[in-house]
This record gives sequence, structure tokens and C-alpha cells, in this order.
Amino acid sequence: MIPQETIDKIFETARIEEIVKDFVDLKKAGVNYKGRCPFHDEKTPSFIVSPTKGIYKCFGCGKGGNSIMFIQDLQGANYPEALRYVAEKYNIEIIEEQLTPQQESKLSAKEGQFIATKFASEYFQNTLWETEEGNSIGLSYFKERGFTKEIIKQFKLGYSPKKQHSFEKAAIKAGYDKDVLIESSLIGVNQEGESYDKFRERIIFPIHSYSGKVIGFGGRAFNPNNKSKYLNSSETLIYDKSKVLYGLNIAKQAISKINKCFIVEGYTDVIAMHQNGITNVVSASGTALGAYQISLIKRSTNNVILLFDGDSAGIKASIRSINICLKAEMNVKLASFPEGEDPDSYSKKLTTNEFQDYLDKTSVNFVDYLIDIYKLKEEKDPAEIIEIKKKIILSISEIPDVFSREEYCKIYHGKLGVSEQAILQQVSKARAMNKSVLSSRVRSRPSSGTTQKKYSSRPAEKKLQKQEEEVLRLLINYGNETFVSQDEKISVSGMIINELQEDEIQFTNSQYQKLYTAIIHNIEDAGLIDLQKLTNSSDDEISKQTVDLIAEAHSISKNWKQRHNIITGREDEKLHKTTEKAILSFKKGIVDLKISDLQQKLQAEDINKDEMKKLSELTKLKTQIAKLLGRNIG
Repeated sequence: MIPQETIDKIFETARIEEIVKDFVDLKKAGVNYKGRCPFHDEKTPSFIVSPTKGIYKCFGCGKGGNSIMFIQDLQGANYPEALRYVAEKYNIEIIEEQLTPQQESKLSAKEGQFIATKFASEYFQNTLWETEEGNSIGLSYFKERGFTKEIIKQFKLGYSPKKQHSFEKAAIKAGYDKDVLIESSLIGVNQEGESYDKFRERIIFPIHSYSGKVIGFGGRAFNPNNKSKYLNSSETLIYDKSKVLYGLNIAKQAISKINKCFIVEGYTDVIAMHQNGITNVVSASGTALGAYQISLIKRSTNNVILLFDGDSAGIKASIRSINICLKAEMNVKLASFPEGEDPDSYSKKLTTNEFQDYLDKTSVNFVDYLIDIYKLKEEKDPAEIIEIKKKIILSISEIPDVFSREEYCKIYHGKLGVSEQAILQQVSKARAMNKSVLSSRVRSRPSSGTTQKKYSSRPAEKKLQKQEEEVLRLLINYGNETFVSQDEKISVSGMIINELQEDEIQFTNSQYQKLYTAIIHNIEDAGLIDLQKLTNSSDDEISKQTVDLIAEAHSISKNWKQRHNIITGREDEKLHKTTEKAILSFKKGIVDLKISDLQQKLQAEDINKDEMKKLSELTKLKTQIAKLLGRNIG
């Protein structure tokens, strides 16, 4: 474990512009530096590095952070790896702190598995390239598939020999403990207690973590006596198949730059597309595509194109994946291939440009795909037509954002042969049913002691979260500024925190609440808001939010201040009024949301007398706050 003292030294020594310059051509632009973003393709530079703030921010793709986060984003490194990278650049010695026996045990077990799987990967590669058996079986198979020497090496493909215990003996001879090999899912033990090489007589596809470490393997057998043609590592301390995407370690930068990710079914699909120049592609091999895997892609893009096979299994996987992507607020398209073709086979029949053009032309929106796959236009049975329409509307209802849902309803009601009003009603009904099912599941589930507020797309809540963001923006950028109020000197942070604490107000957005809590702790520790501590936080959410709020104010500071009347006139008076307005708007937003909830109950005729009384009280309170806001603006 890296001591906090060393982490502080790394942050104090690191110069954001020096670190970024190793990867980006930066040019001076006033007090800042400007360059082309390394995370997406752009012709006009919108990537800003601020030495005084110690941050980078791209106003094209939205990426931003501190020096450590830059290395994490660019190289897919975890937090300790990025710290070590920067420490090495500045010749800072890292002396690890001694861990507790429990921490050491868990860490050493995981490290043992990382080391064992790395050895196994190198062993399988050497067997492929350096042995006659590897050449004649493994290498010849890869060459038959049309894979070049370069692509085989890039994906670290390998071969496990036929002779039993070959890998086990080599690993034990190299000093690896047998129990670690078993726990790493490299060797197995049968019912008689005898060990065996799990991947014996198979070609090997190493599976890498997001940061590029070997964590498991996929193997294809040639011997018909093998029980399974395809085999993946069992889950271990370092390998959870639901949290891994094959090829993401190589593809993540291309996905970010192109702002699009292709998702395919198999290892060879990924490799073949890479060989044909299309590198923004991953696979969920060995498992159905899940929410966590989508969240990994979402780090780089919101746009996915599914390239699954056209058989029944592929269609079923496509439909399931559509709904998972939509729930994650991803833009989903799908592309189909001619009968008997898949991404692997078809990419080899076309040039890079031809294949890219084919994917561009055949990629369709998920609604068009479902209309086609369910054969809605060909169906004659009214009952079947209604059922198909309901299925498609159910998918549309998975979209969390109300404006996106309404846009889909507006565009596609004609193709579905349903009025816009009817489709909107069906979508609302489906969402209400889903919400009811979810609520019943939550009620039946034991409480974990914490709650996560999900972002809502309701207008009242959207507006409230903008008001919450405004309060945080003031805290971050002007929290330490002071003004005189009623002959008393008070800071912006003091006024905001006192007001919110007095009315026991919390942020509805859980991420905003986390940042707000961090700011309070920051003030308690240092007596004021230490921006460097917030931007350099080991918690990515806190650091990213702080950077975004600083970057926005920093880039348009003059306009922002003028818009909020902070600079003109008496500065302390204007700052006071701006802060007061932000707090009042926040409070009004909370009241508006509560009124909205009760009005929905009223419309549904599901409101009791106490709630009616509460609605009346809130309406009066809203009027009072509005008057105060009007006076504040004047």
C-alpha cells in the first residue's frame, strides 16, 4: 500500500502540463495550454491544460481530471499503477506500507494469481511459436483463419500441448505453488483427486483486464473426445466474467476517439475486425452482455453497435442486449450480415473501407431492427401484430430519459401503425409496471443500510439537479470568498452550509451529496475549501466533479461572473445576492419536486387528506420563496 505521505508528494511534484506533453502536442494559450484531445478525434483543439489549476479538460468529449487521472484515462491504469507511473517520472521513491495480515493475505492471493496467469500466458505463447506441436496445430489453425503473425502476437494467442501435466510440470518447475495454479483455474482436480491441465490440447485466447493484465483464458479444443469445444477460465479472485470485455484493453482508446463501440460475439470476431483495421470492437465472450460490461464501454462512448449472429441464439442475445444498453442510456444500433456470415468471415472478404462502409450502411436503429426481426410488416394475424408492437414499445420504455423516449415515440409511431398519443400511453404504462415490480423487489430485499438515488428525467427533478449543481459550482469556485452581511463577515461556503443544515436539506443526486459531504469534511480539516485536495481525491467521482466545476468556471469565468453579477458593482454585495439566489432556487426546486409528486397522486386520485393539506402548504411556501427570489433579482 502506498503511504498517504508519498501520494501527497507525488501530487505536489507532478506538473500536469509536463505529464500531458508526453502524449499530446501542447501549445501555449495565455496562462493555459491547448492541444488536440487524445481521447477522441478532433480537427479544432478543444483540449485545455491548466497548470495553475492542475487539471486537464476536453470541451469536446468532456474528459477531465488531474495528472493521475490523465494516466488512468489514457493508459487504462488503476489508481496505484498511475501513481507509480508518475512517481517514476519524477524519481520519487515509493516505500510500501506494511499491510495487516488480512490485507496482505487477500492482496498476496490476488497478486499470486496475476503472476500465475502471466506465466501461463507466456508459456502458451512460447508453446505456440517454439514447439513443433504448437506450430503444426495452433499456428496452422490461426493461419487458416487468416490471422497474420502480427495480430497473433498483438493478442498474445497461444497453444497448450496435448501431453497431460505439461503445463503443470512447467509451472511447478518455475516455482509456482500447485494450490495457486488450482485457484487461478489453470489446473483442475478430478473426483479421484488427480490434477490435470485445464486447457490441455487447446488454442489459447488470453483474457485481459481493463488495464491490460492477463486474468483468464479461453480455449478451443480440436480433439473430439474433449467434452466441450470451447472452455473459459472459472471465476477467480481476479477474473469475473460478468465484468470483463474481450479486447477492451486494446480497443478502449479507439472507442474513445471514434466515439463508437462495436460489440461482437466471439474472440475471433474481435481479432478479425482488428486485422481489417476496425479496432473499436469488443466481445462479451463466455457470458451474456451485462450492465457492468456496458458501464465499462460507457467510460469511452455512449454509442454501441451490436454485431451478433443472425441465428435464433444471436437474435435472442441481440434483443436482450438492446434493453440492457437502453437502460444504461446508450444509443443502440445493430448491423446484420448476409446469411452464413459473421464479423470474422465477412471482414475477410472485404477491404477495410468496404467493410466500414458496409457497417455504416447496414447499421440501423434498434426500433427498425426489432420491426424487421419480428417481421411486423409481414405479419397478418392481429393478435401477433399487437404482441409484436407491445414488445417493441416495451424496449422503448426502457429508455430512462423522458425526452429521448418521447422522441422515439414521435419518430416511430407511424412505422408501428400506432398514434403518437397511444404509444406514449403504452410507454408510460410499461414504465409504471416496471417501477411497481422494481419497488416490490426492493421492499422484499434486505436493506444494505445505504440508498443510491437514481437520476430522474422528470422535469421538476431535472431542474432541481441543475439548481443543486449551481450551489456546488458556487461552493467550488467561490466558497472561500467572503462578504459582509448584517455587519458580520461570512464566507460563501459558510452561508450555503448554514442555510442547508438549518433546513436539514440534502442533495437529491447522490454524487452531488457525496461531493458536498467531501467539501464539508475539507472545511473541517483545513478551515477552508482546499481545491487541490478535492481534485486530487482518490475517489474518482469527487475528483471528476470538482474538475468539471472548476473547468467550466475557468473557461468562461468572465462571462459566468458577469451573468451572475459577481464582478460589477460592489463585489461583496453582488456575491451575497448571487449566493442567496442560488440557495433560494435550490429550496424552491425541492418544494417544486414535492408539489409535483403530490400532484401526480392527485391526478391518479390516490391522495389522502393529510397529503392534500401538505400540497396546500407547499404551494403557499412556493409563493413565498418566489417573492424572495423576485426581490433578490431586483
